[in-house]
Amino acid sequence: MDLLQLSRPFPGLATPAELQDGIARLSRGAYFREASLDMALSIIAEAAARMSGVTRVSIRALSADGQELCCIESFSLVSGRHAKGDCLQAEDFPAYFSALRTESCIVADDVNSHPATAELALIYLRHQRVSAVLDTPIHIRGELQGVLSFEQEGTPELWSPVHRLFAHAIANLVTLALVEYEADEARRRADSAARRLQTLLPTTAAH
Repeated sequence: MDLLQLSRPFPGLATPAELQDGIARLSRGAYFREASLDMALSIIAEAAARMSGVTRVSIRALSADGQELCCIESFSLVSGRHAKGDCLQAEDFPAYFSALRTESCIVADDVNSHPATAELALIYLRHQRVSAVLDTPIHIRGELQGVLSFEQEGTPELWSPVHRLFAHAIANLVTLALVEYEADEARRRADSAARRLQTLLPTTAAH
């Protein structure tokens, strides 16, 4: 699928009708499943940003100890560029990390006034010129593994129920990509172990 075909003709957040259409189109597309994990996440983030009109869509992974969220994919609609690498520490943003563990999503129409994002607004979000965020936790087997973040720059926006539904649909695609990657890794490890075992088995003597 050509991602340019997913672009909206007008700037700003998508309308509910446009988002519903985007959800339908994404749910029909299994185009990312044969790609590498990095490529799949890149496709998902860019498609989500272009379909929704959200300034930036980011995917963050939670560290094993649960104390750090690191960006593994981010797409900016303004620059048209992908990025990764920056991390958020739980000790710096305790309210945000707590909300990710207890809320189904963080809907901050104004990051400065929302209790879960006010800490972020002082440091990270203000630097990024982000005024509104819609963050959807990513769970695998019931455990928090990361977060999908929609970040809007400029004038604060009101996130509609359809925006939340769209973000949830995108988070499900991210979860699917991560689960399939885990399954592929498990199959590769099993195949490698089987090959090693075969090399250790004695050759059957000919009768």
